Amino acid sequence: MPKEMTFSSKWLLNTDSTGKSYGIWLRQGKKKTAFICTACNVELSCANGGWSNVKNHAETSKHVQSVNDTLEFALLNSSNTPKLPSINIRTTGSSNISTSSLATTGATTNRSSGIQIKNNSDRTWTHTEKVMRAECYWTMATAQLGFSYDASQNIPQLFALMFPDSRIATDLAKKNCQVSYVMVHGTAQFFVHELVKDVLDAPAYSLVFDENTIVGGPKQLDVHIRYWSEYKHGITTRYWRSIVYTNGTSEIIGRYLIDLLKVDGLDLCKLFQLGELITNRDNTNVNKPIEVMLEKEVRSDREIKTGFAVGKGLVTIGSCPLHAIQNAFMNGFTASKWQIEDILYDFSFFFAQSSARSQDYLKVTETIDEGFDRFLKQFVVPRWIEIGSIIERIIKQWPILIDYFITYLPKVNKTIATNDRWRRIKDLLERKQILVLFHFFQYLYKHPFWKRLVWLQKQKLIVHILYEECTDFLRNVLQCFVKDDLLINKTGKQLLTVQFDVQLNQKLESKIEIGDSTRLALNELSVNDRNVFFKDVRDIYVMITRELLRLLPLGNDLLRHLQFMHPLVRQQESARTSLMIVARDLPQMLSGNDIDELHAEWRMYEDENIPDEWYEQVSVTSELPQTTRYHPIDYYWKHVLSIKNSSGNVKFVVLGKLVKSLLSLSHGNSDIESDLSENEMFVTDDRSSLNIATINGLRATKEGVRFYGAGKVHEVPVSKALVDSIDLAYSRYSTDQEKTQQIIKDKEALNASVQLLKENELRLAENEQRLIDEQKSLQNELDNASKMLDEANYRLQAAITAKNFGDIKTAHLLIESVSKKMGFLRTQLRRNSDYLSEIRKKLRYE
Repeated sequence: MPKEMTFSSKWLLNTDSTGKSYGIWLRQGKKKTAFICTACNVELSCANGGWSNVKNHAETSKHVQSVNDTLEFALLNSSNTPKLPSINIRTTGSSNISTSSLATTGATTNRSSGIQIKNNSDRTWTHTEKVMRAECYWTMATAQLGFSYDASQNIPQLFALMFPDSRIATDLAKKNCQVSYVMVHGTAQFFVHELVKDVLDAPAYSLVFDENTIVGGPKQLDVHIRYWSEYKHGITTRYWRSIVYTNGTSEIIGRYLIDLLKVDGLDLCKLFQLGELITNRDNTNVNKPIEVMLEKEVRSDREIKTGFAVGKGLVTIGSCPLHAIQNAFMNGFTASKWQIEDILYDFSFFFAQSSARSQDYLKVTETIDEGFDRFLKQFVVPRWIEIGSIIERIIKQWPILIDYFITYLPKVNKTIATNDRWRRIKDLLERKQILVLFHFFQYLYKHPFWKRLVWLQKQKLIVHILYEECTDFLRNVLQCFVKDDLLINKTGKQLLTVQFDVQLNQKLESKIEIGDSTRLALNELSVNDRNVFFKDVRDIYVMITRELLRLLPLGNDLLRHLQFMHPLVRQQESARTSLMIVARDLPQMLSGNDIDELHAEWRMYEDENIPDEWYEQVSVTSELPQTTRYHPIDYYWKHVLSIKNSSGNVKFVVLGKLVKSLLSLSHGNSDIESDLSENEMFVTDDRSSLNIATINGLRATKEGVRFYGAGKVHEVPVSKALVDSIDLAYSRYSTDQEKTQQIIKDKEALNASVQLLKENELRLAENEQRLIDEQKSLQNELDNASKMLDEANYRLQAAITAKNFGDIKTAHLLIESVSKKMGFLRTQLRRNSDYLSEIRKKLRYE
C-alpha cells in the first residue's frame, strides 16, 4: 500500500501562474494529510497526490474567482498585526519558515503583497455571497417598507441599470430572484430560529396575542413572545407567528399553539404566563379554555422534566388595565339614559351619507367663523373612549351646528323636514341639557381617563408599578364623588371596601367633580333638570367604579408584591417581605435551596452601592427641573445583574432569574395592538389572498429588521448564517412544495377512496333494496301458494267424502304442483336472506 503524502510547509513558497503566492490562502488542515483553502473555505485531502492535489485545486475556476474576490474588495487585512508568526515569503530565494507556525495559527502573511487572511471563522465574503447579501437586503426592505411581490420583480434589473459598474448589481439582475420564497424560507426562517435561541436563554417567557380579521378573509391570531433577551440585555416583545382560522374553537387554537411551541423547540416548562386573547369585541374571557389547556400541558411537561408534580402552572396578574379602564368608561355612559352613541351616530351619518352635505357645511361655517378649518370626526365603536375628541369638536362648533341645522337648512332645503335624522338632530340642538352632558363627558374624558389610557398605551415596562397606578386611578375616580374623609390614608385593599354606592357617603352636588365648563353650562338649566342631571352623574360614577372594581387587577396579590423590584424601595423592609412572598408563590421556578440563596442575595443587594444614574435619567433641559425621569426598569436591572464578585462571577444568580422572569409578565396588549396597522399594511384589498406562510414570512422578517436594526434595513448585521439561510431558501421551498404536492396527492387518493366507498355503499344499498323487494315478492308468492295448497286440501277432502275419483286425482295433481312451487319459493327466500345478510354485513363494516 503506497505511503500517504503529508502537508509540507515548503508549498507556501510556491506561486501560481499569475505570480500570487500560495501562502496567501494555503494552510495545513486538521490532519497532516489535509490542507485548507481559506479563500474557498474548504478542507481537502492531499494524502494521494500531495502537491499535485493542492495545485489542481488552485487551478479550478471557483478557487481563482474566490481569490480574485478577496483581493479585489480588499477584505484581507494588513499583515501588521501583533501576535502573528514571523513568516518570510519571497517569490525567489531561500526562506526561514517555522514549521509549526501555520499549523497553530489561523493566519498567513505575505510581506510582498501586504495582505493577511483571517482564520476560518472570519472568512471573507465571496462574490456569490455578496450577491446573496444584496438579495437579503432587498428582501428585508420589501417586508419593512410593505412592497408587494409584484413591485419587486424588476427591481434587480433596475439596480443593474442604475449601477452599471457594479458586478453585484449585474449578477443580482441575472439571478431571477423570487422574493416570496426567499422571505418565507430564508430571512423569516433565520429570524425565527434566532428568536427561539434567544428565548431558550431566558429563564421564562410569556405569550401575548391578539385576534383580528384579515380583509375579506378569516380570523388571524398574532402571537408575540415577551422575555428577557440576552442579546438586548433587557425585556423585549417579539413577533413569533400568526395563526389563521375560520371557525376555530378555543380547543383547536390551544392545541395548535402547543404543537407550534413543540415544533419550534420552545421549552413549555419555561412558559410563565399567557396574555389575554383580546378579540375585536374585547371579550377578555375567550382565552380561558386555552389557558386551561396550556396549563395542563405545562404542568405535564414540568412533571416529566423534574420527576414530581408541581402545584402551580401558569402565572396570572389579572386583566389588561387598558381595556378594563376603557370598558368601565364605556359601560358607565351606555348604562345611562343619555344615548351618547345614538347622538354621535346621527351627527356622523348625516354627513357621511352625502358628500354634498359635507361641502355645504364647510362653506356655511366659513361664512360664520373664518377661523374654522376642522370637520366633525366620524364615530367608530371599537375605540369608544376616543369619542372624547369628537365631542370636543362638537362643543367648539355648537353655535355653528345650531345655525346650520336650525336656521340654514330649512331655508335652502324645503324637504329637510321629512328627514328623520335631521329632526332628531334638531331636537337635540334645541335641548340645553345635551350641551351640559357633552361638557361633563368631556371633563371625564380629559382628566381621569384619557391621560391614564395614553400612559398605558405606551410600550413601557410598568409591571412593578402597575398595582400602585391602578390603585391611584381608582382613588382619583372615587375622589370625584365620594367624601374625602372616607378615602384619606386608605390603602389599595382598603379602597375595595368603601361603600361608594351609598348616597350618604357621596359628596354634595356642589362638591361633585363635573368640571368648571359643566357648572357654567348648568346655569342655563332649570332646577328640575339640574336634579335629574346630578342623579345621572351619580349613577354614572357608581357604574364606572363598579366596573373598575370588577375589571382592574386590584385583588391580585402577586401584582401588588411585584413593587419590590422598584429601585427606590430596595432598602425597605416591605420590599424584602414582598420578595419572599413572591418567591414562595413560585415553586415551579424556585426550589427551597434557591429561596435561601435568594434571601442572602437580596441582603447583599440591599447593601450594594448602586449609583443613581442606573435608574435616574440626567435632565438635559431646564424646563422642568423639579421633575425626575427614570430609566426603564430593565435598564436598571441590567446593570444590577451585571455586578460581579471578587472572583469574577455574577453576584445575583437566583435574584437575576427571578427578576428576569417577573419582568417578562405581560401587563397589557399595547405591543400586540400595533399589529393591526402591520396587517393593514401587508394585507390590503388587492393582497387579501396572501396565505399564512407568506404572512408569517413578512411579519417575521419585518420583526427581525426591527429587533436587529431598529427598523432600519441597512443597520441589520447580515451574518454568514443569514446568507446561508438565503442560499438554502430554494431547496427548502422545493422540499415544502414536494410535501405540499404529496399532501395533495394523499388527499386526492383519500378522496378517491372515500368516493369509491360511497359508490360501493350506494351499490350495496341498491342491491339490498332489490333483494328486499324480491323477498317481498317471493313471500307474496309463497303466501298465495300456501292459500292454493289449503284450497287443494279442502277439495281433496271434499272429493274423498263424495267418492269422486276424478276430483281426487285433480286435487292430488294440484297439491303436488303447489308443493313443488312452495319448495322452490322457500329455497329462493333462503338464498335471498343469505345474500341480504352478506350485504348488510358489508354495509356495517364499511
